[in-house]
Amino acid sequence: MAIIQRIDLLFSFSFFVLLMRPCCSQTDKLLPGQLLKDGDELVSAFGNFRMGFFSPDGSENRYLGVWYYRPTDPSVLGGYNSKRNKPVWVANRNNPILDKSGSLAIDSNDGNLKILLNGGNPIVITSVKAEGNTSATLLKTGNLVLYEMNSDGSERLELWQSFDYPTDTLLPGMKLGINLQTGHEWFLQSWISDISPAQGSYTLGIDPNVSNQLIIRWRGDIIYWIKGIWLNGEFDFLGLVSDGYNFSYVSNEHEKYFNYSASETITSFPELRLTADGLRGALSVHCLHEIQCVSVSVNVKRPRCRKDFSKFEYKYGFMNGDGFKFKESDNMTLSDCKVKCFQNCSCVAYASINESNDTGCEIWSSGTKFTETSFTDDHRIIFMAREAKEKKWWLWLIVAIAAAIGETMLCLMCYLARRKYKGEVEKKQMSLAIAVGTALLIPPLCYLCYLICRKLKAKSGKHCESTKAITRTWR
Repeated sequence: MAIIQRIDLLFSFSFFVLLMRPCCSQTDKLLPGQLLKDGDELVSAFGNFRMGFFSPDGSENRYLGVWYYRPTDPSVLGGYNSKRNKPVWVANRNNPILDKSGSLAIDSNDGNLKILLNGGNPIVITSVKAEGNTSATLLKTGNLVLYEMNSDGSERLELWQSFDYPTDTLLPGMKLGINLQTGHEWFLQSWISDISPAQGSYTLGIDPNVSNQLIIRWRGDIIYWIKGIWLNGEFDFLGLVSDGYNFSYVSNEHEKYFNYSASETITSFPELRLTADGLRGALSVHCLHEIQCVSVSVNVKRPRCRKDFSKFEYKYGFMNGDGFKFKESDNMTLSDCKVKCFQNCSCVAYASINESNDTGCEIWSSGTKFTETSFTDDHRIIFMAREAKEKKWWLWLIVAIAAAIGETMLCLMCYLARRKYKGEVEKKQMSLAIAVGTALLIPPLCYLCYLICRKLKAKSGKHCESTKAITRTWR
């Protein structure tokens, strides 16, 4: 009997060990000789961050990234889920992997982090000089750090950290600014589209001319948004009121930067993300389980012909005619295409050329017809400019003229009626009043007629002018 009880106890203990094995096998370190294969993950201390390979929604390309671990059910162990785990850092954003053959490793020759591929050159993640063995650790902050190790395996020197090379997201502890000694800049750069983390058109960083101010640039040089002077311990645009967050600005002879921290009592997933929305851009602080707490609208100078930013809607179909295609070398995103169409008064529709990643740009001028199809047919996603309802100003003009004429006729009838029964002196006074009133009424009526003629003339020549504007190229 005692033997049977021991066997049962041993079986129960073995079963418990098997259940606990996935938890015990989690690690936050990558050591020399180890591989982080596609499907494997590094897990930070306390489990808030994961690092592994992922594919954005709508794409089969693979990338190495770090994301918040946000399980819908705390009891469920799972990998990357694009619905709740958008990456906060991407290692190979401009070098996608076409299959699942990628593996992260530490090069035995130089100690650098590299993604190894089947039948291809490795993708280099770090380029540092190490005197001994190195190891990589995913910290509880989401920072991936490469360390130089002592002979006993302990960490001796920090060689590289991912926080120095942010992508589109600022986590607590990251910096936005410049290292005055090395010239290295810390800035955010948007994704090129929602399905590709490649470098996009928008960057967020400190203004080099006014160091305590944040700016967003569009395509490198054009200042897209300026706001956020650091005053009284905060940037005036943020407006995030919470006891758990601390925003700070540091300026000394070594560096100038802005960052923020979150206390350990914060149970949400704080992040400041630069999106690729284009006309409405695109700075947001997320907190409290993905609820957007702060959103900063970024506006492009609006042409007089455009009355509303939201006058574009997507439809399935095709345009009956070729539009103007921008060069591939322009590396335009869908949001860039929207801006170009929006700023061109003759543009009635736009679309991306490469729908696989929403890049490239083609725009169409007025006069090009659109044929709508169903989603199941051979189609293309076209963004159409919705015409604003034209104000019926001319109706009000006609009403005003009719009222003026009616009032004049009424006055004339009253005058004739009174003249029939009044004396000569009063007749002369009323004649003078009628003459003065007529003299005052005629100039406004003439001016109104002039406005009508000018409006009709401008409307007739509008199409001729619009056909010339569509040939403008990227500047």
